[in-house]
Amino acid sequence: MVNAHCHLELSCFRGAIPPQVGMVEFIRNVVSRRDDYPREVQIEQAVEEDRAMWRSGVQAVGDISNDTTSFPAKMRARDEGRTRYHTFAEYFGLPAEEEAEAFYRRAVDPLLEAGAEAGLTVTPTQHSTYFVSDRLFRLGADSPRMSIHFMETPAEVDFFDRRGGIYDLVTASAGREPDFLGYGGHARRLVESLPREAHLVLIHNTQMQREDMELILDHFAEVTFVLCPRSNYYIDADFPPAQMLFEAGARVALGTDSLSSNTSLSMVEEMRWLLDHNPSLPLEAVLGWATQGGARALGLDTEMGSFSVGKRPGAVLLSGIDFTTLRLTEAADSLRLV
Repeated sequence: MVNAHCHLELSCFRGAIPPQVGMVEFIRNVVSRRDDYPREVQIEQAVEEDRAMWRSGVQAVGDISNDTTSFPAKMRARDEGRTRYHTFAEYFGLPAEEEAEAFYRRAVDPLLEAGAEAGLTVTPTQHSTYFVSDRLFRLGADSPRMSIHFMETPAEVDFFDRRGGIYDLVTASAGREPDFLGYGGHARRLVESLPREAHLVLIHNTQMQREDMELILDHFAEVTFVLCPRSNYYIDADFPPAQMLFEAGARVALGTDSLSSNTSLSMVEEMRWLLDHNPSLPLEAVLGWATQGGARALGLDTEMGSFSVGKRPGAVLLSGIDFTTLRLTEAADSLRLV
């Protein structure tokens, strides 16, 4: 299996933020409480969660990093021949245009340099379409692979109409109105700011409408929509558009997000939740999203994600399948065999 979206560095946050507080309050909690845990405890927890994912059959992870807290866990996984990580060096902020390049370098270079020294794969990525100034967003447009939080929450739906909790939060943070409202929408900002050949991974997508999806699919040749259903429900009691994406034949992958917005980093629980809330969704499709879909999203599909000659995908025993309904039961679990 491939966990296409995780924040391993937030593993200390298990149970720290109450469920369904809404995205604005969730962001405030993460920002204000991030230093509550000593760095050595954060590192130790990241190592523990990495090992748990490996035991459950996760072969690779697309992981968001704002600092190097998770790097020791990733290095240990590499040295022990376990989980493959693609680290996305995430940046966000609304600096003035003339300050954007220096801001970008300060945010991204330390992670790229640390990754190079550690032998880890690291590429820059914008946080979202709402928390990155125009010039800053475009500075990352040539990144080999991007993982962008996209239309995740109801609080950002009216952002480009100068309304909503995310608009108020971003405006207050910057002390001025964002300089990218002229795009008129989140999807429009993507297609007008990033090249067609970009390798793009869009995370969450709960508020994405069909016209947004079609605009994105028409523009980008290589785009994967990652769903993290339990995280969406934990923060906003929301649901991703799984059936719409399936019917469109879009590339889809699954992720767990972090323990700040989830109770575990279990891919099986993500699959079970998604199937329980989408009765028309085939089990076969969801299994593909949890394996091949994630491998392709991270550019690892020549190495893993399916069984074929020359690949090393690992083998997982998935238990708790109701073969009459082709659904996962509450007893569903996974165990690495190889």
